[in-house]
Amino acid sequence: MSVSDSTYWAIFGDGTSVLERVLLAIINAHTTRATEGLQAERLQAAMTALIGPAARDGQDMERALLFMRRHRQRDVCDVEMQALRSCAGSTTCATRTVSELATLAACEVLGCTTAGEVEVTARVLCETFCKRGSPYEVALDHVQEVLEAEAVQRFCDELAEWGVPTRL
Repeated sequence: MSVSDSTYWAIFGDGTSVLERVLLAIINAHTTRATEGLQAERLQAAMTALIGPAARDGQDMERALLFMRRHRQRDVCDVEMQALRSCAGSTTCATRTVSELATLAACEVLGCTTAGEVEVTARVLCETFCKRGSPYEVALDHVQEVLEAEAVQRFCDELAEWGVPTRL
């Protein structure tokens, strides 16, 4: 069991990892009146004891990547909700590109102000985001596509037997 195991570093929606949640549960179970309200400091001490001092840059980058994932998910949900509204007059919105999200995260999360700083930071965020993959992107499954196409064709054939015209 290694501390570097990715299972322990899975990030929850609130930005905490599995390891942090487990440690916090232990800390909360052993809180006294003297240590009440010091959970954050105790958690930081426990994390430092287990894995050493954390680099601030790494934590900031993780926050920026989490920001990008949340905004990506929000964009995808907005597009899907827009598609459910079958109004002809409604405008269609599109998801922002990874580059746009990286630029936004560089400015809002990491506090980059100059154009050069934003560009360099956004490029690093883009590369990291793409290397890790987005949990909201689905890889193509060619077998599944073929099975779905065959099922649709069978339905169309059945409908054609009953005189119902179909178009693919």
